[in-house]
Amino acid sequence: MRLSRRQAEIVALIAEGYSGKEIARILRMSPKTVESHMQRLFDLYGVRSRAARPSSPSG
Repeated sequence: MRLSRRQAEIVALIAEGYSGKEIARILRMSPKTVESHMQRLFDLYGVRSRAARPSSPSG
């Protein structure tokens, strides 16, 4: 599945180790919106936590 530009930005920032609050600040979004995006991405990749996250937007 292809990621949207915003999803790819969030995945890249997660891979760099940024927290949800830091990502929200960087992307000028609310922390709740970032958490919602992150949950959808975790569901998409079938992971339960940041420890199991993909290393890049391409998977």
